[in-house]
Amino acid sequence: MKKRLSSEEGEVVLDTERDVCIYSAPRGRPDGAYARGKDLYVHEQEGLPDTYYIHSWSADPDEDELLQTVSLVSAEEFLELRGLMLNAYPEQRGSLALRSYGYGIAEEF
Repeated sequence: MKKRLSSEEGEVVLDTERDVCIYSAPRGRPDGAYARGKDLYVHEQEGLPDTYYIHSWSADPDEDELLQTVSLVSAEEFLELRGLMLNAYPEQRGSLALRSYGYGIAEEF
């Protein structure tokens, strides 16, 4: 799936076939478990900041797919909810500090 974005910094083409998939949700049959899911991708383009986005998909061909850009913080939260960490920017680990004080997830605030 592709989506074209334009901004002051330049034009970006998100492409789930070419961009790096950071997290891929389990897939199943349209009538069974894992019929829908969300994958996390990063688009890297020289001269532009990394673009993180979520691909919402369905195994049902009648349902539409969606690409939605997210911030770095949202990408980290997306992974942390699944028990994973994004190691690209260790200096932005607010959730690690919260966990060191006994909090489980950032949504507790």
